[in-house]
Amino acid sequence: MEHKDFLNLVSRRKLTVFIITAVILIAASLLTFLQPLKYSATSTLLVVQNYGPNTDAYNVSRANQFLSNLLAQVVYSDSFYEKVMTAGYNIDKNIFSVDTNKRKREWQKTIYTRAVADTGMIILKTYHQDKKIADLINQATAYTLMTKHGLYHGLGESVQIKIINDSTLSDLPVKPNVALNLLLGLVVGLAASLYFIYLFPDKSLGFRRARRQTVEEEIAYVRPEPKQAFNWSRPEIEAAEPEMAYGQAEEPAEAGQSVEAAGEEDEFEPFFKGNINNVIQR
Repeated sequence: MEHKDFLNLVSRRKLTVFIITAVILIAASLLTFLQPLKYSATSTLLVVQNYGPNTDAYNVSRANQFLSNLLAQVVYSDSFYEKVMTAGYNIDKNIFSVDTNKRKREWQKTIYTRAVADTGMIILKTYHQDKKIADLINQATAYTLMTKHGLYHGLGESVQIKIINDSTLSDLPVKPNVALNLLLGLVVGLAASLYFIYLFPDKSLGFRRARRQTVEEEIAYVRPEPKQAFNWSRPEIEAAEPEMAYGQAEEPAEAGQSVEAAGEEDEFEPFFKGNINNVIQR
């Protein structure tokens, strides 16, 4: 199918495009708003190493990158979770499940870390439906990284972690991302509708059941066949003897009437038998 033909087909299938896009957009909206809305708390940490004045700066940068990546992944572990819960910030453990596997998934959804390449910085984010709980978890996680990081690397006291940005709360819920999800639903709906039209050019969706027809049938103009003229002549009737509307017995010819006058056909003889005056009287 050529590009121009496909565009013309899409213009004729506007209702199909609208229906498919609307269905996918509604599904994306339901999946978005059925999830609990969560606020975020964000802080930034910096990994610092103590080296002599003659140390190569490139090696220091590589070491900081390694440590920041390592600590960013350590935060998701079970041992680190236990240290955060006992950091002295009075975080209620009941907000997480008792089951170990389920609790691990909940903790990984609650916290997010990202190491900024070649800088040694760690972006720390925590999510929860309650702003206060999100802030407490963020502060407890940052404090645990500052005080317990030595348990996860072998560099000892030469490594320090400092907080360069304190915990900052979001004013509005950030999870799920409503605007992004709706935009993705719209884009996916449009793409799915165009793909449907490309695969099935002879099918269309609508609120009424439409006749299935191909593109050629839509473009082509079919001239209706001329109707045959009705034949008003009926030879079978003309050939047959016409029936009498009123059965009348023939009256005897009056006296003095000639045989030719008695046998003379009347003007209305095909439809009337006998005297026409008698028919009119009836």
